Amino acid sequence: MIEIKKILHFPVDKLKTVGTVLSKAFRHDPIFSFLIPDTNQRLKTLNLYFQHVIKYGLRYGEVYSSPNLEGITVWLPPNNPSHTRWKAIKTGVLVLPFKVKWKYLALQNKFHKFSDNLHKKLVPYPHWYLSLIGVAPNHQGKGFGQQLLSTTINRIDLENKPIYLETNTEKNVKIYKHFGFHILQKVIIPGTKIFHWSLLRNPII
Repeated sequence: MIEIKKILHFPVDKLKTVGTVLSKAFRHDPIFSFLIPDTNQRLKTLNLYFQHVIKYGLRYGEVYSSPNLEGITVWLPPNNPSHTRWKAIKTGVLVLPFKVKWKYLALQNKFHKFSDNLHKKLVPYPHWYLSLIGVAPNHQGKGFGQQLLSTTINRIDLENKPIYLETNTEKNVKIYKHFGFHILQKVIIPGTKIFHWSLLRNPII
C-alpha cells in the first residue's frame, strides 16, 4: 500500500519540485491549454501558479502527498471551502503578476470566478472541497491517485461531511464516480467549448 502523509510544510526546494510535478500533471488540462496555448510558457506559468495553490492549502486547508511527491492533493475544510482574495494575498499571490504574463492571470481569474460562483450556488452548506489532485505523468496508473483520494475520503466519511470537486475532463468524471461522487451539474464554460463538471459525494439530504 502506498503511504500517504499530511504535509505541514514544504521547504523552498521541495515546493519548486511540487510545482514541477503539478505543472506536468496539468500540462494538457483543457482549461490551462486554452488559457496558455504555448506549451513551454504553460509549464512555466503552472509551476508558479501551483506553488501558490500549495502554499494556500498549507495555510488554510490540508495538503497530502505520496512519499516521493508522485502525487499531491489539496483539501479545503467545511468552515471555509472556497478560496478568498484576502487569503490569496496573504499567501503571496501578489508576486505572480511580476513573474507571469498578466493576460494569463486575468483569464485565470475569470474562470476562477465562474467556478467559485457555481461552487457556492450548488453546495451552500458545510462540506470538504477537493481543490486539487495531481499525479506526475510517469506515475499515473500506478495507484497514487486512488490512494490519495481514498485516504482522505475514508477520514471525511467519519465526519459525515459531503465532498465537492470539479473537473474539466470526462475521463476524470468516471474515476470520481468510482469513489461515490455523482454529477451535480455539467455546463460549458462561457466563451469556450470546454465542459465543466461539478460533483458531490455523500450529499446532505
